[in-house]
Amino acid sequence: MTNIVRIIKIAFETFGFMITDIRYLALIGLVFVLVYRRYVNMAQYELRMFRLKRIKPFTETLNALFYGIGGGFLATFLFIILGISLSEAGITYLWLVALILMLIERRFFCFAYAGGLVSIVALLTGYPQIHVPTLMALVAILHLVEAFLIFINGHHMASPMYVKHKNGKVIGAFSLQKFWPMPTMALLGITMLNSGANLQTVSMPDWWPIFQTSQAVPADHVLVHLLIPLVVALGYGEVAQTEHPKTKARRSAGILFLYGIALLGLSLVANARPIWQILPAVFAPVGHELVIYWGRRREEENEPVFHSDDGVMVMEVYPNSPGEEMGLGAGDVIKMINGIKVTDLQDLVTEVTPWVIDPILVVENQFRTPERREIKFKGKIPPLGIIPTPHPEQGFYVKPRDSFLQRQWKRWRAKRK
Repeated sequence: MTNIVRIIKIAFETFGFMITDIRYLALIGLVFVLVYRRYVNMAQYELRMFRLKRIKPFTETLNALFYGIGGGFLATFLFIILGISLSEAGITYLWLVALILMLIERRFFCFAYAGGLVSIVALLTGYPQIHVPTLMALVAILHLVEAFLIFINGHHMASPMYVKHKNGKVIGAFSLQKFWPMPTMALLGITMLNSGANLQTVSMPDWWPIFQTSQAVPADHVLVHLLIPLVVALGYGEVAQTEHPKTKARRSAGILFLYGIALLGLSLVANARPIWQILPAVFAPVGHELVIYWGRRREEENEPVFHSDDGVMVMEVYPNSPGEEMGLGAGDVIKMINGIKVTDLQDLVTEVTPWVIDPILVVENQFRTPERREIKFKGKIPPLGIIPTPHPEQGFYVKPRDSFLQRQWKRWRAKRK
C-alpha cells in the first residue's frame, strides 16, 4: 500500500511538470480546440434547427476538460497498477489505422477497431512488432474510463432533434454527443545502465508488472518504467428515442463497462498464455460491434417515448423563458391550463392566445416522481418557451450523414448512370 501511495505522489508531481512543458501544453491546446469546434457545431445545430441558444462552446469545453482530467487520473492509476507500458503497444500504428478507418465510417474512429486490426495483422505477419496483450489492455482501460465518463456526464446537454422512425413518422429524439480531452500519464519501459544513479524510484512487488513485455535487458542494465504525459480525446455519440437521455447514457455506460471488463480479462488470459492472443484481438472489434448492435436493436424494437397522443410533450425549454422558470423539462406533458384540457399543440396555442396571466398548468412526466404535478406561474404567457415534440405533419427532420468514402461512392455511382 505504501508503494501505491508513493506512486500516486510521483504521478501528481509528474502532472505538475507536465503543465509547465510548453510542448505538452501545445498538444493539450490542440485537442482543446478540436473539442471546442465540436461543441461549436452542436451549438450551431441547435440554433439552426430550433433557434435555441443554450450551448456555450467554451464553457462546455472547459467542463469536458474538467471531467477529462478526472478520467485521466483514473486511467493513469489503472495503467500503473497493471503495469501497462507503451514501449511495445504500437500507439503510432493505432492512431494511423484509426484515422484511415474514420474515412470509411466515422464510428470506426475507435481504438477497439484499430487495435483489433493492428493486433490481428501483427499476429498473422509478425509486423508491426507489438505486444498484443498490452495493446488490448490499453484499449480496454480507455473504454472503462469512457464508460465512467458516460455514466456521470454522458447525458449532459443532450440536443433535441426530430428524426424519421421506421414507421415513417417523424418523432422526437435526443442526440447525445460528448467529447472529453483527457490529459493522462502512461508508463514507458526503458533499459538503463545500473550505475546506482540517484533516481526517484519505487520498488514494485515481484508480481508487477502484470503485463510482461519481451523487451530485452542487457547485462549490467535495469528495466525502468517512467511516467510520461499522454493526451487522449474520448467521445460518445448516440440517439435516444425510446428512453430518457440520462437513462440511455447510463445503460450504455453499463454495457460498455462490461465490454471493457471482458476485453481486459481476455487480455490477461493472452498475457499469461500467448497462444490465446487472437482472442482479445478478435473480441475488441467484434464485441464493440455487438455493443452498438444491441443499442440500435433496442431502439428499433422499443416504442418511441417522445410523443404524446393526449397533451403537449416538452423536449427542451429556451433559456430565461417562462418554461424554464416553471421547471419544465424533457418528457413533461402539458395536460391542462387553468382547468382546460389540452390535447394537442393547437389546443395549447388556442388557450394561451393572445395571452394568459398567472396560469396554472397540470403536467405529467413518466420519467419523474411524482409523475403528475401542478405548476403555478406568476407572469404572462406566451411565449411559453418550449420545444414540443413534432406534430404528425412535421416536414423537417435530421438525416444521418454519410462518411467521406460513402459520399464519394455515391457520386461515382451517380456519374456512372
